[in-house]
Amino acid sequence: MPKRLPVLLGIFVTKPTCQATTISLMQSAAPALHLRRPLLWGLLGLALLALGLLSAQPLSPEGRFALKMIPHHAQAVELARILERRAADQNLRYFARDVAQTQQAQINQMRGWLPWWRQLTIGLERPGAQAAAAMGMASAQEVAELLAMQGPAAETHFLQLMIRHHQGALPMIERGLAEVTSEGLPRRLIEAMGQSQAAEIQTMQRWLAERGGQPLPFDPNAMPNHGH
Repeated sequence: MPKRLPVLLGIFVTKPTCQATTISLMQSAAPALHLRRPLLWGLLGLALLALGLLSAQPLSPEGRFALKMIPHHAQAVELARILERRAADQNLRYFARDVAQTQQAQINQMRGWLPWWRQLTIGLERPGAQAAAAMGMASAQEVAELLAMQGPAAETHFLQLMIRHHQGALPMIERGLAEVTSEGLPRRLIEAMGQSQAAEIQTMQRWLAERGGQPLPFDPNAMPNHGH
């Protein structure tokens, strides 16, 4: 018999043995995985419970402001980025880019006012439809309409939405200044938000009038008074 034949026979003999060993190891590990699964679910439940208890802890005045303003700013960033890709007017494209960059930077600053457990959940917390409307935020349908537009139509719709959006922010800013009384970076940033958004409202109202558009109705008195 040639010398290579025993080697080949050895390969064919040992291959099923290796497969059997692998199957045996998997079968022996299955009960261990089955026993660990309830433990993993229990640990996950405890982590969620701890996170819920932490979330119930009172926040600082600037933290309460950030909790409301971050989702509001996030939609402004979304609307501005939508328009930047659709506007025909170069000045309006630059304006949209500035709004997106400025408000995203402010979001990053406000996140630092929140404790770490709130930073984990802030992206998941969005105001309900009634609260969002009271804050001047665009509805899902209005955002979808903007996405379907191009050029002048998108510019006009964006200006209508963003004017109302800024108008909704001003009462929130006033409330924030009434609560954040200590001098420091949070209060200075809130003051800067109020000044810049009031000025931007005037600019956008002028642009909207030049396009023959009408502002959307907004009632600042409809702003809900959230308890803390």
